[in-house]
Amino acid sequence: MRIVCISQVYWPDTVSVAQHLVDLLQALSGHGHEVTVITSRHNYEHPEITYPMHEYHEGVNIKRLLNTGFGKKTKLGRLVDFSSFNVLTALKLLLLNRQSCDILIGMTSPPLLSYIGIKIARMKKIRFVYWTMDLQPELSIIAGYIKSGSKIARTMQKRGDFIFRHSDKIIALDRYMEKHIYNRLHEERKGVDVIPVWPVMETVYEGKREENPFRLECGFGEKIVIMYSGNHSVMHPLTTLLEVAVLLKEDKRFLFVHVGGGVRLKEVRGYKERLKLDNLMILPYQPRERIHLSLGSADIQVVSLGDHCVGATHPNKIYGAMFIGKPILYIGPPKSHVTDILNMCEGNISVSHGDSDSLKKMLLSFAELQENQRQEIGNRNRAFAEQHFLPRVLLSKMVSSIEDTRIS
Repeated sequence: MRIVCISQVYWPDTVSVAQHLVDLLQALSGHGHEVTVITSRHNYEHPEITYPMHEYHEGVNIKRLLNTGFGKKTKLGRLVDFSSFNVLTALKLLLLNRQSCDILIGMTSPPLLSYIGIKIARMKKIRFVYWTMDLQPELSIIAGYIKSGSKIARTMQKRGDFIFRHSDKIIALDRYMEKHIYNRLHEERKGVDVIPVWPVMETVYEGKREENPFRLECGFGEKIVIMYSGNHSVMHPLTTLLEVAVLLKEDKRFLFVHVGGGVRLKEVRGYKERLKLDNLMILPYQPRERIHLSLGSADIQVVSLGDHCVGATHPNKIYGAMFIGKPILYIGPPKSHVTDILNMCEGNISVSHGDSDSLKKMLLSFAELQENQRQEIGNRNRAFAEQHFLPRVLLSKMVSSIEDTRIS
């Protein structure tokens, strides 16, 4: 089959969506399909970094667009970037014909990208697969970009519902997202597969804690490292974690480490500078080949989900953290895909947003555990992940889901 995917991000970008998409498209290519991705020339976090317009990498033909690259510094700049990418993608898709594309895969970012994709796919009688990483306009409303009930929110809702109604296959990440889709359509429909994303690391650090190269490079020493790694987004609030860093400022056993980027990293820097938090460290995104070392250097990994975000987005860092055998500190609603997992794995920490006092007590108790006790929590997590979230198994399900779309 000839498969085309539209996505704002792709290799060599290191954001989560790009890494998972790389895995999927390379897997499809490995199954003998002719695969093309239409993406942006700009790096997502650092738009001043650009990539070649055309490239062939690991079986995937990459076609990059010259959309604007203002970045995420302002809402207006981000809107212009989204709009220019959508327009250029539409022009590119209009050049497709039925002989050059059997299946078009659409993503959820930027907003309305897949609406453009499905309209053109229907016009050209091409089957459309919607990989639903998150839901709009719900997330734009939560982020404060648009107002609930506004004209633009209603427009985005109608466009999103159109995609759900007319996609040949929808791939949702969890049962809450699936239910949210059904609620929006006021009906159950065929063609929705629930497949979580997978850990993106290719190896796991198996050495001693104190000998981890990343831990040594960063000078963590014997401190208990509480790490949040990934995109610091509006949908994953970290205020409660930062408040606990303040409460534990004088306890030299703890080090709070933030790895990655995103709009909410500004809040982290503000806490560090304003309150002179020597127990808080900020580090950049790590390349994929080193992610097992950076994640493996922590003693506990943080997962956050906003109170109104269940079913609308899906923090997937829990899979990588569990896969490398680390305890989880979850901050978010008491009922979510994260708690579904943690309820089956004893010893992890779970608190609601705003409950910094309880989190402080839980971390103090965690610090009192022996290293082998903390490791046992991680071992249980890893065993669960190997049973339920093996990358090759989930990738195989994704490939089968997309291949089935062709013959359904």
